[in-house]
Amino acid sequence: MTRFAGKHVLVTGGASGIGRAAAFRFAQEGARVCVADLNGDGARKVASEIGGGAVGVQADITKAQSNAEMVAAALNANGQLDVAYLNAGFFGPMDGFDGTDEAFFDLQIAINLKGVFLGLKAVHPVIADGGAVVVTASTAGVIGIDANPGYSAAKHGVIGLVKASTPAFAAKGARINAICPGGVATPMIGGADVPIVDPNALTRVPMRGSGSAQHVAELALWLASPAAGFITGREHIIDAGLLSTFVMGPVGP
Repeated sequence: MTRFAGKHVLVTGGASGIGRAAAFRFAQEGARVCVADLNGDGARKVASEIGGGAVGVQADITKAQSNAEMVAAALNANGQLDVAYLNAGFFGPMDGFDGTDEAFFDLQIAINLKGVFLGLKAVHPVIADGGAVVVTASTAGVIGIDANPGYSAAKHGVIGLVKASTPAFAAKGARINAICPGGVATPMIGGADVPIVDPNALTRVPMRGSGSAQHVAELALWLASPAAGFITGREHIIDAGLLSTFVMGPVGP
């Protein structure tokens, strides 16, 4: 398939996990890809593995200047920006409310919420008419995750930010959507990167099971494609039914 033939795509957090899978899949579908990551060597490695004119750049999404330089690098390489997949994020230790101090909370907000805001601000002036933006949020942005309250708060904010930004992107002729993954086996939570497979060979995930990075990447590609032209300003849960039904647990204190 060549859904993105002639299109130019930016993927953040592209050195590993969901971003890496998405970068490969956009390229397989014909796109020229700019892979961005705080791990610049990792981003360049993925771009080299992709080939086909892909480029890798180092970017610190918590800094406005770094976001601007990232977008400039994508434009310099490809001439235009049709799709931006703002996927970069940080999970960190799960120490609960009592174990979350101010510094760790600030770090969560800086990467997972402010980083998205700055990315959107950098992308908005240059996104192509007819383009699309996809942002990785989380099921932790739909319900509270008591083990990591800073992450959960930031991802709730991401969903609100995507919704609030929808009219601004619509004025540019572009759509914007958020993805809310449940459990996904990625390096961010101790998993490993695995080879990309034919999408038709992806296996069904058991109820409340862990998906693969490529499962999420496939949704990102679909949301960025013309097939999703009627969809904007929404959060899309991909979680093997994790949030579908109430799970009984012990009564708390």
